[in-house]
Amino acid sequence: MSGWLAGKRARIEGDSPAIIAAFQAAGATLVSDGDHDIWVHIAPPPATKLAQDLTHAEWRASLDVGLDRRFLGAKDFAEACRARGQGGAVLFIGAPEQALGADHAAAAGALGNLTKTLGVEWARDGIRVNSILTRETGDTLGKLAAYLASDYAAYVTGAVMGITLDD
Repeated sequence: MSGWLAGKRARIEGDSPAIIAAFQAAGATLVSDGDHDIWVHIAPPPATKLAQDLTHAEWRASLDVGLDRRFLGAKDFAEACRARGQGGAVLFIGAPEQALGADHAAAAGALGNLTKTLGVEWARDGIRVNSILTRETGDTLGKLAAYLASDYAAYVTGAVMGITLDD
């Protein structure tokens, strides 16, 4: 995997030691702000509640974290890419649609459709948008994320992928 992301600057929002390790092993420079070629958003592990126990505020909070913040972050990233006249890669990481309850299912389902739509709309600007929906946290997740952010996946956009647990 060495060199896949050499010369790339990646901003990773959220916690995933496997993705961080894979990006570093692939040669990416991790940044916390400033210009970057890759933006990864990792959803925090949510609390699980049955639909009938959710308050409206909890429902909205799940959609805010699982969808709204991701869209707004991706939009800001895409605007910065366009201003620089360069493409980039957006990668959303989160739980599968059916995994964690009605609020998370709604956010993940909408995120899948958002990924496909942005993948088509932003392709003309050289900005790829993909999602990995999984509860996996290990090596497989890190390697798939590094691949999707790399130039080896230059023609992959609008993809919503899932992986099973491996560790």
